[in-house]
Amino acid sequence: MKRTCLVANTSNMPVAAREASIYTGKTYLGQFTNFHTPTFILVILVMFFYWRTGITLSEYFRDMGYNVAMMADSTSRWAEALREISGRLGEMPADSGYPAYLAARLASFYERAGRVKCLGNPEREGSVSIVGA
Repeated sequence: MKRTCLVANTSNMPVAAREASIYTGKTYLGQFTNFHTPTFILVILVMFFYWRTGITLSEYFRDMGYNVAMMADSTSRWAEALREISGRLGEMPADSGYPAYLAARLASFYERAGRVKCLGNPEREGSVSIVGA
């Protein structure tokens, strides 16, 4: 049985009112279930943590044997959020005021994509694909 999952932030609302949407469904039925989780937190924390939450949920579905496509919108906004956080923490800035660890954070995020053989029974494979914009 083929299974797919799409994790995306589909809202055009301001950053503070964005919603994370998780679409799951079975390809042979063509049906999708939509779960909405409103995020009414500080703008900085939303931008910093919604990618981490999205990739963690993607890995969860991958481990269940789904093929997951994650749409990571606004890499530049995430970088701006990291710059804001590091500035408030008093960290030494690098190029253009961004934190020196920005490249490492982006790399550690995108390195979580890939295909795996899941542990346990029944034997299954899952994958995570990340599309960044």
